[in-house]
Amino acid sequence: MKACVFRQPGLLEVVDLPKPSPGPGEVVVKVQAASLCASDIRVFRGEKEARHGVVLGHEIAGEVEAVGPGVTDVGLGARVVVYPVLPCGACYFCQRGKRNRCLRRTTLGYEENGGLAEYMLVPATGVSAGHIFTAPEALRWEIAAMAEPVACTLNSLETCGVGAGSSLLIVGGGPMGLTHLVLAQSLGAATTIVVEPREDRQMAARTLGATSVHPPDDGDLRRAVLNLTEGRGVDAAIVTIGDPGAAAAALPLVRRQGWVNLFAGAPVGAALTFEMNLIHYNEIFLTGTQNATPDQFARTVALLPHLDSLERLVTHRFPLERTPDAFAARLAYEGLKAVVFP
Repeated sequence: MKACVFRQPGLLEVVDLPKPSPGPGEVVVKVQAASLCASDIRVFRGEKEARHGVVLGHEIAGEVEAVGPGVTDVGLGARVVVYPVLPCGACYFCQRGKRNRCLRRTTLGYEENGGLAEYMLVPATGVSAGHIFTAPEALRWEIAAMAEPVACTLNSLETCGVGAGSSLLIVGGGPMGLTHLVLAQSLGAATTIVVEPREDRQMAARTLGATSVHPPDDGDLRRAVLNLTEGRGVDAAIVTIGDPGAAAAALPLVRRQGWVNLFAGAPVGAALTFEMNLIHYNEIFLTGTQNATPDQFARTVALLPHLDSLERLVTHRFPLERTPDAFAARLAYEGLKAVVFP
């Protein structure tokens, strides 16, 4: 089978590998679509760790090709999406349903082979944990593959209490920033403010219905935020780019007892410098989120057919043999979401 292998930072190869065969408790998925994540780009740049020689890709949708002995609740030919976390099942966090925080987790596309391939093996740890979810029948493959990033977005918004009537500042208008915009609107957010330097992404945010869109150097940004929130500041600010300066700039824009979520990973050693009294006197909650719980993933899969605007985020489509071109497009900030079709 064809697969895209991560050799080392800056080097990907599309190669022939043996088609996986399922052992006891395992499942093989014929991949129909795999979308690229900003984390994949960070791996390529050397900013995030992944095993050299691994098949990348953790945003995955496809059909069940084969099941191993002992698998009874996953049917052949089923349309599925895969939650990529492989948990230990026994640690403090697994016992509390937060497998995304598992102390001994591994992840498809990082330590274990992922979905940028014609076929992908889901190990028994993922199968037994129930991490293969049925995809709605009418859902297009490219949208089904976005279950994982949308679930991460749901975790982000729920952590910050974003819901009906909320006001939200989104720092960064790339694929994940705009995914936050789409999902926040679906959850009932009343005011959505996007900060983004690129004009094409500003336009995308406006097209998707953002209340207000600003470049980061807009001297009227604070005034605009206060005008839109009756002088309070936003309920939550989500920082979807790994820029410490952007994170610090968000702090003065949230209300008292508001939330700032560092959603995006940053290069190793990146340091955040801010005025401590902003947090102390305003009782601001500063947090981070990564991945999603299985429950959030399951609810996201059910929600996807109702998020029609997600289709506007998919701007680039590539066959598997052109996966390096998909990475090149993301590195050049061309368009928004890139999806690979094996």
